[in-house]
Amino acid sequence: MRPALLVIGMVLGALALGIARLVALPPEHATHFHANFAVFVNGQRLDLSADRFMEDVSKCKAEPAQQDPPDRAHLHSRDHDVVHVHAPATSWANLFTNLHMALGDEWMVLPTGEALRRMDERSLHFVLNGVSVGGIANRTIHSKDRLLVSYGDETPEQLVATQFAVVKSNAAEFNEKPDPATCSGAHETTMSERLRRAFWF
Repeated sequence: MRPALLVIGMVLGALALGIARLVALPPEHATHFHANFAVFVNGQRLDLSADRFMEDVSKCKAEPAQQDPPDRAHLHSRDHDVVHVHAPATSWANLFTNLHMALGDEWMVLPTGEALRRMDERSLHFVLNGVSVGGIANRTIHSKDRLLVSYGDETPEQLVATQFAVVKSNAAEFNEKPDPATCSGAHETTMSERLRRAFWF
């Protein structure tokens, strides 16, 4: 009789603990926000609107445990103005890697493999939210950021006055919309998902 009572007690204890976790667990909130950017090389905007720079909406995932690097920051729908961010602490260098590029504070590698470094009067400049900054590679992307990356002979003051105006400021509008397909981070957690979290299965 005692082993049966022990088993019943263990089952009831596990059930009570699961119910307590179900009530206490906060809802999961997926990271989901947007920023704007543009890249210029020698006075010409780099066109990043081709399909090869876009994240396939059928593959990208908003759940942090299931994400691959391209899921964290990417572009969609042939729109090279809006960055879609789905993971906290995602850096601008992470985005550039996902765009088949590489970015440091004083160099940039284009999708063609061409490396751009300081030479003669040309150098790499960054304008973040209207302010010239020394480097952005390891800076975290924040909601509604506006970034200009420019390689050329322009001064930072010239870039703020000219090229930065090309960087759109519509990220806030995208923050109010669900992302395409499975990338949406604004979904509601279902009761079955909450039960799985509460009872560890």
